[in-house]
Amino acid sequence: MDPYKLGELKNKSLWRERPSNTWSFYCPLCKSPRKIPYQPKPGGLRQVSQVLLTTAFLTLLAWPWLTWKGVVIGLPLWIGFEAFYRTRVRASVSCPYCGFDPFLYMVDVKRARTEVETHWRKIFTEKGIPYPEKHPVAGSKAESETGGESPSGVSADAKISDETGVVP
Repeated sequence: MDPYKLGELKNKSLWRERPSNTWSFYCPLCKSPRKIPYQPKPGGLRQVSQVLLTTAFLTLLAWPWLTWKGVVIGLPLWIGFEAFYRTRVRASVSCPYCGFDPFLYMVDVKRARTEVETHWRKIFTEKGIPYPEKHPVAGSKAESETGGESPSGVSADAKISDETGVVP
């Protein structure tokens, strides 16, 4: 191989790329690409070996008092590891751009919507922009208080001029 022709080589590595441990997905609300450094479920070879090595170490430390009964230390260790890992994953999955939390959405949709709305209200107030309020829907509480008229003073029946549905 001629050393002067190194610039003509393809920009491709001869080595295989290592598989990444990151979890890539798109936010279902704002469609932004997301990447977190955790897998959604623990239990890979690395995590199991960490728990087993910690169990073996603590069993050896407690050997004079517990002998083989010290292996039971592994059960609370595994439970603690699961809780810690799942808490970290849950905290990192929520979207920093729109405030969407998929775990909360699976449990309570209304609460997830209010969390997204409070996220956007906070962003709007930080930037000094008034938050856009929703317009009242026909048959809503605001319409019943005004006697069937919308805030513009025109009733809902008078807004549609003919059966084509065109609003004047």
